[in-house]
Amino acid sequence: MATELSADSESELGTAAPLVLVVDDDEDLADTCRYWLEDDDYRVRTAYSGEDALEVIDSEVDLVLLDRRMPRLSGDETLDQLREKGFDCPVAMMTAVAPDTDIVDMRFDEYLVKPVSKTDILDAVDELLARSEFSQEVREYFALESTEQALSTRDREELRDAGALVDLRKELNAAYGDHEAEIEQRELQLERLTHVNSVIRTIDRVLVEASTRETIEREVCDSLVGTDSYRAAWVAEYNSHSRGVNPRLAVGTASEDIVVDPDGQVDERVSDAVSNQQVQVLTQIDPGHAEAVFGDAAEADQTSAVVVPLSYREKAYGALLVYTVAGHTFSDHELEVFVDLGQKIGNGINSVEQRKLLLADTIAELEFRHTDTDDPLVYMSQQTGGTIALRGVASTDESGLTCFIELTGSPAEELLELAAGMDTVGKARLVTEGEESLFELTLSEAAIETLSGVGATVNTFRVENGEGRLVAEVAPDADLKAIVSALQTRYQNVDVLSKREVERSVQSTESFRQGLGDKLTDRQRTALETAFSAGYYEWPRDSTAEEVAEAMGISAPTLHEHLRAGERKLLEAFIEETE
Repeated sequence: MATELSADSESELGTAAPLVLVVDDDEDLADTCRYWLEDDDYRVRTAYSGEDALEVIDSEVDLVLLDRRMPRLSGDETLDQLREKGFDCPVAMMTAVAPDTDIVDMRFDEYLVKPVSKTDILDAVDELLARSEFSQEVREYFALESTEQALSTRDREELRDAGALVDLRKELNAAYGDHEAEIEQRELQLERLTHVNSVIRTIDRVLVEASTRETIEREVCDSLVGTDSYRAAWVAEYNSHSRGVNPRLAVGTASEDIVVDPDGQVDERVSDAVSNQQVQVLTQIDPGHAEAVFGDAAEADQTSAVVVPLSYREKAYGALLVYTVAGHTFSDHELEVFVDLGQKIGNGINSVEQRKLLLADTIAELEFRHTDTDDPLVYMSQQTGGTIALRGVASTDESGLTCFIELTGSPAEELLELAAGMDTVGKARLVTEGEESLFELTLSEAAIETLSGVGATVNTFRVENGEGRLVAEVAPDADLKAIVSALQTRYQNVDVLSKREVERSVQSTESFRQGLGDKLTDRQRTALETAFSAGYYEWPRDSTAEEVAEAMGISAPTLHEHLRAGERKLLEAFIEETE
């Protein structure tokens, strides 16, 4: 039995990332929490007072982190008003004051004592979001348990009313007795969730540090099987020629060579999921396949598996297949975590390939003639009669690719007016106007996005009166045929002008580039490149920090964090190179 889910299905695995409201009069702490949460892919709002929190909260907010000690309207009072207004989302109280029995009657879900770390915040948010799926009675039980755990950190003699703690424990025991089976099931679910999130954060570090795709795949599988929840994990690629699956590695199986059944075939549902890039939950595992995986055909009726696509935009890297231990079923929240994991792994593999390209002594260079007006940049050049040149790429996310272009030979207003009527242009902002006008554009479709999605880096793209020349760099061992095919499948009027190998200078690859490539994270590099392309480092500035942050889809504090870290590492690399 199999359940299929599209990897980007909003209806089946949730819509946008959960939205967290952080409320604290300590603006530095609120902004730090925002940075931590956004770095973990949550959406965040901040409020620096209880009054502001009541203004900005709405039904879209999934969870609140609420400081207790605030001037004017305290956290306690803010919580009461939130509940009176009908907001039933989970609330975690944060305070530097030790808890006392006055918290027994407060309607919060978790209690955090400052100082709080990034792990404290992320663990609390992850668990509270998972709890929000539970029944009301079980949610109330866990809220009572959080209150009891907070009070248990104090000596009974220090409490204002020790009897209140006794009564609370009686109420907690009664609630447990009324819902014992469901509570035990949910406790196991939360334990598994903690394991998975811990694995993902370990993997995040691996993705930053890994130098090869094989390292990423091995560390991911080892980390998953190293928990109590998963029995085996393996990574596979779809073979378009044989229309089958080629396993790359396996961990936790009876044999780590090839995970197939005795007839040499992978479960057909796995092949379908890998080839279609779908998230799929498998139950009723074929006995022959279970025996190949576990060395025991009896495992077939006791386990299930999830197939998770590994991809970066248009580039597919196969799939991750994870088997549970006996009796484990995948919750909706757990599946969301695995979808996120698949995307992180795909991004990590792409980053490894990009770093390989950046540091390679020899690269492959593809040059194209591009006249297809389905590409918005070609179309705008043709319609305006001007020349468009790519200056830099800011970021690529769900809204499309954000880039900076220069326009010469045509008025800036003409391009803005044209862009406003194009479905493929989500945003057009004039950065500077002159003989060479600079624009920030968000494009839902473009040749430069297609190439980036299959692992190529666009070096130059210049379009004059509707005829473009595009040069892309790829790693020397890249599948050039697949890259060309991806571009020509999307745009018919594209011709390959040349394919050549290009040697880079020894200095750029062995000194400064190497040192810098090892130091900068992908987000720091993207922030620096975006700020530079947008004229942030010009004086006077062509773009503000807020405008650059918006182009990247992040907050201004997060941008400043990335820029400051990146600038420091740039200076370190430069000083080391010149010493």
